[in-house]
Amino acid sequence: MLIVDVNHGALQLAEEYLNLGYDVDVWDIYQKIKKSDDFKIKYKKLKEKFGNRLNLFFEQPDFEKYDRIIAPIHCPIDVNFIPFTDAVSEILKEKFGDIYKKIINITGVKGKTTTTSLINHILKEKYSTYLHNSNFGSIAPPTILKVLDGLDIDKYDFFIFETSLGLVKCKYGAITNVLENYKIAGGRRDALTAKFSSLKNAEMAFINRRDIERYNLNISHKCLNVVNVDKVEILENYPLKFKYIDDIYEFNKNIFGLHFVENSLFAIEVCKNLVDMDEIRYRLKTFTIKNRMEIKEIDGKVLVKNINPGLDVKAISYAIKDFLEVFGGDIYIGGDFGVVCEEIDVKKLAEILKNFNCQYIFVGEIGKELLKYLDGKYIERFNENKINKNSLVILRERIV
Repeated sequence: MLIVDVNHGALQLAEEYLNLGYDVDVWDIYQKIKKSDDFKIKYKKLKEKFGNRLNLFFEQPDFEKYDRIIAPIHCPIDVNFIPFTDAVSEILKEKFGDIYKKIINITGVKGKTTTTSLINHILKEKYSTYLHNSNFGSIAPPTILKVLDGLDIDKYDFFIFETSLGLVKCKYGAITNVLENYKIAGGRRDALTAKFSSLKNAEMAFINRRDIERYNLNISHKCLNVVNVDKVEILENYPLKFKYIDDIYEFNKNIFGLHFVENSLFAIEVCKNLVDMDEIRYRLKTFTIKNRMEIKEIDGKVLVKNINPGLDVKAISYAIKDFLEVFGGDIYIGGDFGVVCEEIDVKKLAEILKNFNCQYIFVGEIGKELLKYLDGKYIERFNENKINKNSLVILRERIV
């Protein structure tokens, strides 16, 4: 068999299939082993262990010689292949039997990390849970195998995973949203196809009604749950309080932004299969976001920090709109390029920013680019002790 793309877990999958008795060729399509000492060491160890049963290519091999080709769904190749999500599902069954019955898997374009964190927060008082999302490292599907290998799996009632390329075999699987059907695989496929082609791997599936309407979807699934975001009535913007169907939910003052409502609906819909509604309401009110969001008061001024490596144009637009409506003040925006595979479109962001009447302070590499299109101040790095007004900080940066 041939496994493609070291950057997204080909070596991890190769080791699994080698252990199952397969001979494996790996195509390092992005030349990552040449650039990364970690990948070099990993490959060297596998080569020492498996010898000629493992071979590495940096140039495209002859596809015709392989009976199985495995690659990420976004891989830019023009042959039929098995997506990483399906390969991981196959290995899960081979190694761990029916472990999928303990797996809750969340994918989508935005909201994955918050949703998995919230599900874990709701369930952990009643169940023994294990959470792995982007706060803990890679969310490529093969990472699930590595995580499970390191655990005493019998200790846990549920494993909650965020994945980037779609859903693996699971009991509960949700696609939070596909806000933009951007092209992937060098234009060969799109985000919608990538996410929804994996829906079959979820025994109980949850999707966003807005995606059905946005893309005119006709989904066939034996146990499909459609989450209707438009059934929400916002009662208070801050602290965030809302009515959904017949129940009222609220967050505490550590949570800010209407996008949290949509994320919470998926957590509510999944968790109501496992705990009662009173528990969900109570746990929602005690939820806090670590690393990515922080709200605090400095010398009488409100500071809202939103640091997220994957912030996109729409998420930034929503954050600014919410902030200006509730608090008003300055907007610090920017960060670094190259922190995630999907780069931000600065020109598109600049057009969005022109719609708001506020003071911009541009930060870092992205800030320098924005300054070419908009008026504002520039700083290399943000210092929270130097804010002059209520301030919203939006930075695309690695979370340390």
